[in-house]
Amino acid sequence: MEVNSGHTCYNTTLAVYVYYFVKHFLTVLLSFVLVLPFGYSQKTVQLKLLPVDQPLEAFAKKINYQAELTDSISVVLELRSILNQLHQQAYLEASVDTLVRQDSLFTALMHIGPAFEWVRLQNGNLDEVFLEQTGFRTRLYREKPFNRAQLEEQLDDLLEYAENHGYPFASVWVDSLRLAPGAIDGQLFMDTGPLVVFDTLNVEGTINLTKSYLKNYLGIRQGQVYDKSKLLEIRERLRELPFVQSKKDPTVSFKDDKAIVNLVLEKKKASRFDFLIGVLPNSAQTGRLLITGTFMGEMQNQFGLGERIFASFEQLRPQTQELDLQFNYPYILDLPFGVDLAFDLYRRDTNYINIEFNFGIQYLMEGGNYVKAFWDNRTTNLLTVDTFEVQQFNRLPDTLDVSNSTFGLEYVYKKLDYRFNPRKGWGVSLLGGAGVKTIRRNANIESLVEGAALYDSLTLRTFQYRAEAEIEGYFPLFQRSTLKASLRGGAIIAERAIFANEQYRIGGNQLLRGFDEESIFATQFAIATLEYRLLLGQNSYLYSFLDYAYVDAKTANLTENTVDYPYGFGFGISFETRAGVFGINLAYGSQQNNPIDFAAPKVHFGYVSLF
Repeated sequence: MEVNSGHTCYNTTLAVYVYYFVKHFLTVLLSFVLVLPFGYSQKTVQLKLLPVDQPLEAFAKKINYQAELTDSISVVLELRSILNQLHQQAYLEASVDTLVRQDSLFTALMHIGPAFEWVRLQNGNLDEVFLEQTGFRTRLYREKPFNRAQLEEQLDDLLEYAENHGYPFASVWVDSLRLAPGAIDGQLFMDTGPLVVFDTLNVEGTINLTKSYLKNYLGIRQGQVYDKSKLLEIRERLRELPFVQSKKDPTVSFKDDKAIVNLVLEKKKASRFDFLIGVLPNSAQTGRLLITGTFMGEMQNQFGLGERIFASFEQLRPQTQELDLQFNYPYILDLPFGVDLAFDLYRRDTNYINIEFNFGIQYLMEGGNYVKAFWDNRTTNLLTVDTFEVQQFNRLPDTLDVSNSTFGLEYVYKKLDYRFNPRKGWGVSLLGGAGVKTIRRNANIESLVEGAALYDSLTLRTFQYRAEAEIEGYFPLFQRSTLKASLRGGAIIAERAIFANEQYRIGGNQLLRGFDEESIFATQFAIATLEYRLLLGQNSYLYSFLDYAYVDAKTANLTENTVDYPYGFGFGISFETRAGVFGINLAYGSQQNNPIDFAAPKVHFGYVSLF
């Protein structure tokens, strides 16, 4: 972030600093001049320290230094380091009084002086809110050792708070100093300068995006009090928008009491068509392969409003397909609210069809984070009924015609250095919903003998709850790698038993790798993931992973041995080219305590084409 006018400073050169700094500087400089002619005559020299006003043993405990050095220049640098250590410990009078050389031995006669203490540091003219928000307490500076680092940190905190609350030209200093032997008394002063507010966003370049979207997304609104922290986040925030590319670093211009933020933005290819092909061993037929496919299309910011349109079709296995449609429109009427719509259709073989519709209102926070209130309606329609099994066991099947209507809240917050391929940061996603489940009578079942009686034994209308959570963290390792750790889980909680067609479907390339796509059904699940990534570029990386899960598949007809601990592991690569992003991974999995079949890995190929 560049600023083309104005400055910010504070005065830490207290009178006592100036006096002692000049004194020490001249002493060391004189010594340097004296030893310079001999600086290259010896390969190694010895440094001996002799304090003139303290016992040598007590002095030696206060510092760390090297006694054997390469040349006389190193002696000067080492003495400067020693003085800095003493000053940090409040020995402000510490100085090198005399430096004597005898062949390769340098002897420094040092004056240490008393350790200075604060008599007190009072508030001179600062508003109490500044002191409260930065943690200033007079008791921290009353009869306590003088600590230069502590004082400088306090001044920095005051400046940072001022710059983030409308005062970019603030300065702060300590004045009204009174010095006594080993004691300092002073007052803290601040000149805030004028109160500055944000004016307009000045956007140049080829981007087709409304200023309304940008100011809401970046959190920089006209008339809002100037906040330097928001400016420092602009670059990273813009990187997280898939359809924007910043051509220059953001700058800020000041005019009178207003700040103008200048951006140069170009359009970036973000709309995409991509597919993922899975080559998996067929779990039902030994020696045969099962080909699965996912085809997705996504359009971003086609109308300059930051909107998103998404469509996905998945062929999970023969006669099992899923269609997913999503639409998101942010910042309606220039307000921090957005509309979120989703439609999902899932056909499970010839057994049943799930139809789900989700409508949500998002409260949008800066950086794409949000809180959403939603209504979700899910309906299951049976396609076929095994009437023979119903009559034989005199019980309803594990899938029934069911409707679920749920109201809930979702919270998503991520603080990552780069959302699409992060190296550090964390994120959390929480979802909770409550609603009513209604079991609808099926005509084919009711037509059977005792069929209607089976429904009479059920409570057809009950309450049902759903909770989901995901926590992830990225921890930098070495220069170009990171370790991802995450925990994701979900649970369906109900007054009565859950049916199979209501369960979560997990497994596959997106969740619990090493298994067929959506092949594991769960009423409750938790998946822990460790993933090591070697970053090759902005959107390219090599990775290896381990997924370990807890799964409870308990349903109305399945009540024993429902808990399992499947796990998967493997490795892969994702790399970006001009033609798009390619990816391939290989994974192995095990469940129900079965051995791993290393001859039958799950292989996924992916390609993303941007336009």
